[in-house]
Amino acid sequence: MPPFRSGISRSLFLGALLGFASPPAMPSTPLPTNPDAYLDQANRVRQSVDRPWAPASGRLGNLRRLNLVAKDCAVRIVSGGENRVFPGASNVVVVEESRILDRAPHEQPAPRDVTLAAAGTAACPGVGQCGVSVTEVVAAPRVGADTLCYTVQLATAHDINVSGDGVDLLVDAVRQPALRISIGGNVGQRVWFEDVELGLLSIRINAPVRIGGTGSVDRLNADSSNGASVVYLHGFRAQRTGVSATTSRTQWSVRTGSGTWAGYYQPAAAPGDLADLYPIEVDGPLALLDVPAGRVSPRLIAQATRDASVALRAALLGRSGPRAALPGDDTPGLPSAAAAARALPPSGPQRVADVVARDLPLGVRIGAVALWKQGGRIEGTAPDLATADRVRAVLEASREFGHAQVSFARRAGTVPFTVMAHFHCEAPGQPSACLAADPASPDRCTTAQLRDLVARALGPSFVFRRFEVDGRTIRFEGTAGNAAEFDAGYASFGRDNGMLRASMRTTGSDGQGGTTIRAVLNLQCAAPPRDDGICALPVASLLARDEVR
Repeated sequence: MPPFRSGISRSLFLGALLGFASPPAMPSTPLPTNPDAYLDQANRVRQSVDRPWAPASGRLGNLRRLNLVAKDCAVRIVSGGENRVFPGASNVVVVEESRILDRAPHEQPAPRDVTLAAAGTAACPGVGQCGVSVTEVVAAPRVGADTLCYTVQLATAHDINVSGDGVDLLVDAVRQPALRISIGGNVGQRVWFEDVELGLLSIRINAPVRIGGTGSVDRLNADSSNGASVVYLHGFRAQRTGVSATTSRTQWSVRTGSGTWAGYYQPAAAPGDLADLYPIEVDGPLALLDVPAGRVSPRLIAQATRDASVALRAALLGRSGPRAALPGDDTPGLPSAAAAARALPPSGPQRVADVVARDLPLGVRIGAVALWKQGGRIEGTAPDLATADRVRAVLEASREFGHAQVSFARRAGTVPFTVMAHFHCEAPGQPSACLAADPASPDRCTTAQLRDLVARALGPSFVFRRFEVDGRTIRFEGTAGNAAEFDAGYASFGRDNGMLRASMRTTGSDGQGGTTIRAVLNLQCAAPPRDDGICALPVASLLARDEVR
């Protein structure tokens, strides 16, 4: 059948440029980007390398979440191969938080949730709430201007909280899959993103903060619950921008253009004069701003807004001072976030999409893949009913699945479909439960292979008299010198052996003190796994023995 084909969107080009996708050996069928995919990639970057944890020298290990606390000074974040903090005008205290409430408390390498507090600020929310360790950074060199509290070199953290009155945060040329920043609880805060390259940038605001920035972002999300906040997003080259205001009077500016999407949400329709309380300025065609909830008051961006954004940038760059040359990483081989992302294998959903797409008809598109243990859901669209029927036939017969149930709506035009599939492995990329191919029979498991597999499970006391394979059904007969051993082996089919499922059996006496047994097994995968399939090849090939008892 003709292979699936897809064009490369601007967002996918950006992903390749930033190194947020590692090309697999097979032709790639890129899934539409989404925030969860970027967050998954950020987690995998953190888990790919065990970075040093030595807080006294400023080394922050495998950072996951970072709380930045300072007052009346600037904090700079840059990219690097390590997670490190360098004191500036003041000392810095590192507080390591507990992992007791983690969803995966035994994850390795150990993720670190850390608070960085400048001297003169509260490092902990209250007495007895200082986590598992508190360390003052004493062995890291001081860098930066007198107005800079500290500099953070970021390799893996993608969740950052900012607190403290009068804090200026400069996110300077950071490149990584995802970055989520929350600002709240204080006054006089300002944030600027300078020439960043991110897959996902998420900004949450609950303070009278002024924010702006420049750079390339695939997914840009921002929401504000503070009516005194000002958010300049028009300087970002974003594939998809979504803003949300839960209170009135937040000032927004966004960019629209060919090949981009920008949307504005507020919780209630706002016709007439009320719309003026939800202003948004648009750098680009106003008609391209999507307003799903109700009518707001979009207007073309004013020169005063452009000037205010430029002034905000100048103020934060001036207060942060020129970027200092940071000491090199003392631990060699630590890649930056972008380099680590390039080295990652395809994600599980991406691997499934790549494999499934090879056999689909022309014009079929895969839109989403959700996974769970030993299976998942695949969603896509077919151009018409005839093609959707072909999709169903192809996937239900695919050697990649134990079974696949394909459903779609019978209607004219584009037809959405859903596949509920069972895999032959715990998760994509893990070893298959199926037998590896015999060189003499690469497309189908041989009778000798299957008989050998059954014999291994049933134990050495069982002797075959008959063994037949009919499609996905195995029928055999023999004698068991040890009935308990046979029972234990037969019970393993479907429990310890994902290749075979026990169906039925009968027992009788052979007249010589042994037990005669006739049994039926169901074969879950009649064909060997492909070397570039959803599941990896088995750890060891179970090839046929020269002789079978």
